[in-house]
Amino acid sequence: MRKIRVWGLLLGLFTSIVSLQLSCKTKSSSAVLNRNLNQDSVAPLQTKIYPDRLWRDTNGNPINAHSAGIYYEKGYYYWYGEHKLERTSETKGHTDGGMHAYRSKDLINWEDLGLVLSVDYKNKNADMAYGCIFQRPKVVYNAKTKKYVAFFKLYLKGVGYGVCHTGVATADHPQGPFTYSHKFLASSQNGSGDFALYQDEKGNLYHFTVRKSDRVFVKARMTDDYMNPATEYLPCKGVTVSTEGPAIFYSSGTYHLLGSGSTGWNPNPARYFTSKSLEGPWVNEGNPCSGINPISNLGPEKTYDGQSTFIVKIEGKSNQYIALFDVWKPKDIYNSKYIWLPFKLKNDKMQISWIDSWNMDWYHKN
Repeated sequence: MRKIRVWGLLLGLFTSIVSLQLSCKTKSSSAVLNRNLNQDSVAPLQTKIYPDRLWRDTNGNPINAHSAGIYYEKGYYYWYGEHKLERTSETKGHTDGGMHAYRSKDLINWEDLGLVLSVDYKNKNADMAYGCIFQRPKVVYNAKTKKYVAFFKLYLKGVGYGVCHTGVATADHPQGPFTYSHKFLASSQNGSGDFALYQDEKGNLYHFTVRKSDRVFVKARMTDDYMNPATEYLPCKGVTVSTEGPAIFYSSGTYHLLGSGSTGWNPNPARYFTSKSLEGPWVNEGNPCSGINPISNLGPEKTYDGQSTFIVKIEGKSNQYIALFDVWKPKDIYNSKYIWLPFKLKNDKMQISWIDSWNMDWYHKN
């Protein structure tokens, strides 16, 4: 009996020690998680943005969010983009994994939020089945439904680039997860191509896109819940045919539209239009870019080897913007780079110049 009691005491002591160790590990894991959520970086904090160079997140991994769309809320910028799969080529397909998200307080150091909308690897008949083409996600918030709504280009698996749907997904939080809702064909029976979203002060959302059938740039207002077009898609008078990579913003009574030409994966000169109304007409302002990208040795004639995707307004600041471009490497799409360049409006016009590296101090010096 005495031996049994001794063994019982030893077993109890062993159990207590294991429980204490597990408790410490749990608290340690929780602390690590909290540090990550508060952007206490694993990698050293970065102090500058280096256009067309490898950009790593706070874990030290390459940022994987191409054709970016930026959303701001409560002190955080959220970067949504195409999650490209490693060792894949656009010519061979199966390059897209869905929508990847990051967040940042300073627009330089980005915390990885993971894949917030994934392609479906189990159901080959799903709209977002693995093998589909998923491009250019953009996210907006609907105050009426209290939903975060993501829009993206969606080419169904096996269809190729002939017919392009607009995909829609929703979430309850900006960090996701997003749930696929449905798709629709915008503006023609073959759908539409590259697009931009504009949300006015009243909460109305407008979908600007290039019509597949004739390459005309068009616009429609979305329903109050943002889930479908509410109006007919009408041409944006003055915008050149085959304008892709559109990015729209508004400042002091003028709407600004930055875009590109249509040359596949190859770069071309940027296009820039302005209008006093969303209804147009739009005025062609030429190419707003200047300077040379020393990495590619390309300048305005090829938009630094990039293509426009979004314009970021620095929150709480007047006349401070960032123009976002993608440098596409279709044969090694995962390693495509990003070009982010700061600019201010001068005489109510966009002027973008190449800068090798920069941070927010640039706005105070220019």
